[in-house]
Amino acid sequence: MPMYSYKGYDAASGANVKGRIDADSERAARATLRQRQKIIVAEIKEEKASNIKKTGMSSLTQRGVSLEDLSVMVRQFATLQNAYVPVDESLKALVSQVDNDALRNTLSSVKDSVSEGKSLAEASAAFPNVFNKLYVNMVKAGESSGALGLVLERLADFMEYQVQVRGKIVQAMVYPSIMIFASLGIVVFLLIVIVPKLSKVFQSMKVTVPWYTEVLINFSGFLRNYWFVPPVLFLLGIIFGRSWLNTPKGRRKFDHWLITAPILGPVFLMLAVSRFTKTLSTLLSSGVPIIPALDITKNVVNNTILTEVLEQAKVEVQEGNSLASTINKSGVFPGLVTHMIATGEKTGEMVTMLAHVAKAYDAEVERKISKLVTLIEPIMMMFLMVIAVSVIVGMIMPMMDIMKQIK
Repeated sequence: MPMYSYKGYDAASGANVKGRIDADSERAARATLRQRQKIIVAEIKEEKASNIKKTGMSSLTQRGVSLEDLSVMVRQFATLQNAYVPVDESLKALVSQVDNDALRNTLSSVKDSVSEGKSLAEASAAFPNVFNKLYVNMVKAGESSGALGLVLERLADFMEYQVQVRGKIVQAMVYPSIMIFASLGIVVFLLIVIVPKLSKVFQSMKVTVPWYTEVLINFSGFLRNYWFVPPVLFLLGIIFGRSWLNTPKGRRKFDHWLITAPILGPVFLMLAVSRFTKTLSTLLSSGVPIIPALDITKNVVNNTILTEVLEQAKVEVQEGNSLASTINKSGVFPGLVTHMIATGEKTGEMVTMLAHVAKAYDAEVERKISKLVTLIEPIMMMFLMVIAVSVIVGMIMPMMDIMKQIK
């Protein structure tokens, strides 16, 4: 079905509007815009399918589709499927509702493929930058079982959970980030503005300054004359750090440190375990077999160490061994996880047990993050106080010598 881009204005408000619409012909597009959306069309033209796909893939490569946009789309898709709207009609409705250009163009291409006879999973798999293996396999399971609406609901729940977790982490990092930048700003102000002025006073009075004051003055002079060095070193550190992380050895070392580091290590491990149990539970409850589910889940945990464990678990489960015993041998996963999985395997309630573990770890992660944020404030205040006092003491001691000379 052709895609038309249009420009016009709203019949009620008179505001200028533009967008795209899917229709059988230009006349049908004008009629739909006028009758359903109350838009008076000033200009309309058909977009070639090749251009749409080219634009869609280009925009996907450049800026992609956010998880928030995708979760909203999947929730709308689930609602349409539960209302028994055919898949191609559902996709047509989604194309007109989605705001993200990249996602809209992708859905349009998916709809064309579905209209040509491809399955929704097969059509979606052609766009891995938007629809990952988790989405494709769950859709495939939903189509096979005839419960696509229910599967899309579970997928939407999972995506919204991911958005929520990300939001909590970002929110928890806002205050510490502000404190760090404020502390650095105050220190830089003291070193660049205050210290040079006092240094001139010391020189004019010919005061012999202590060694620590001299170090402070020299460092202040370095910052004023070579202010560009710290930012350059910081950028070089980021570049070399990313290059190191892109190597298998570097990535593995970093991921190992991430889950074993004091204080923060348990939080990152809990986040990874929660992601693992939540993903596996969602896949299994949607009808995805255990082997493909483990194959998908190992790429979701975002940790090389855990990925290796799950890859080995997939191999051993294929050979008929227990998932719980394989995970337990690794010594990476907490005992609660292996115990709950073992119980689920024995009772046939694996999905329920995994959901319980995910819920428990979600609550624990939220509690630990709140505790860390509470601790960060006094720590940052103490750090700022130590730095400020060091600078002030370094300047006050020579001032006291000046006062003695005056007396």
